[in-house]
Amino acid sequence: MAFEILQAVYFGNSLYNYLLFLGIIAASIILGKLVYYISKNIIKKLAAKTATTLDDAIINILEEPLLLLIIVLGINYAYHTLTLPPLAFGFFQGTVKVLVIVAVAWFIIRFLDEIMLNFLKQLTIKTGVELDDHIIPLVRKLTKIILVAITSVMILDTWGYKVTSILAGLGLGGLAFALAAKDMLANFFGGLSIIMDKPFKVGESIVIEGKRGTVEEIGLRSTKIRTVDKTQLIVPNSFMADKIVENITREEARKITLHLGLVYSTSPEKIELAIKIITDIVKKNKSTLDLSHVYFDSYGDSSLIIQAIYYIKETDSEKISQAKNEINLEILKQFNINKLKFAFPTRTIYLEK
Repeated sequence: MAFEILQAVYFGNSLYNYLLFLGIIAASIILGKLVYYISKNIIKKLAAKTATTLDDAIINILEEPLLLLIIVLGINYAYHTLTLPPLAFGFFQGTVKVLVIVAVAWFIIRFLDEIMLNFLKQLTIKTGVELDDHIIPLVRKLTKIILVAITSVMILDTWGYKVTSILAGLGLGGLAFALAAKDMLANFFGGLSIIMDKPFKVGESIVIEGKRGTVEEIGLRSTKIRTVDKTQLIVPNSFMADKIVENITREEARKITLHLGLVYSTSPEKIELAIKIITDIVKKNKSTLDLSHVYFDSYGDSSLIIQAIYYIKETDSEKISQAKNEINLEILKQFNINKLKFAFPTRTIYLEK
């Protein structure tokens, strides 16, 4: 009875053939999962104990594409056990070809990515060239885009779309594409310009168009900046490459300009004393360079102006603020001790009788 049921024919194939078809696919999935499990839990652990990283890289590259390839081979063998009409046979044949292309492309992408991520990065560390934070991410993204594009064209060709017709269509629409891609290309080459010229790097603080922040990422299209307000600016690379960028991190010292106004009743001797006090305070502070200019600058509307220019050798914003705080507090203390009076805006009015 069971044998007769299995021999029953539906749509040109016996029930036995359908079960065999499904069984082969199920077996290929199980086999693929088993190989993946062994690779993940046994082979990878053994490879981790070896001195070289090459075997680890090979396992990482092969693991998932190999799983897909085993399943695809199972599907390829399974559908040949059925008697299929031309349309269904062509569908399975095309599907298998597409999956093989995907598996091979996946392997190539992972292979090139592993080389760039590990071996090229190690090479840049040895040579001291700072490419791993900039060039390698850009090349990785560009390589993936190119390979995905090639894979897509191959898949379209497999499904019967004429590649020559597609390329001809691209040629006819080349002008429109070029116009649409103008900004994209400008941003891409702007990013390359930033990487080559190195006006700033990831982690450095910069000021552009009055906006200050820390560079978080330099991408293919844009540069991401985290502002002092903790918001994120996403600036097109073409804009970054075309503007004046102030690199705060690379400054040798921060210039500080201080204006102090004393009352007009201050004597010349007291002015000289004030200049000496400020000069000594700046000189003694551990965060300043031994370079300052303190002088009687001008006669203001309601005060005698003393200007002080000095340089803080710290580059961290918090340390700069701390040094300014120490200097300003000490100036206030010493001016109070020496009875030097700060001026405030005043106006004298004369009344005619």
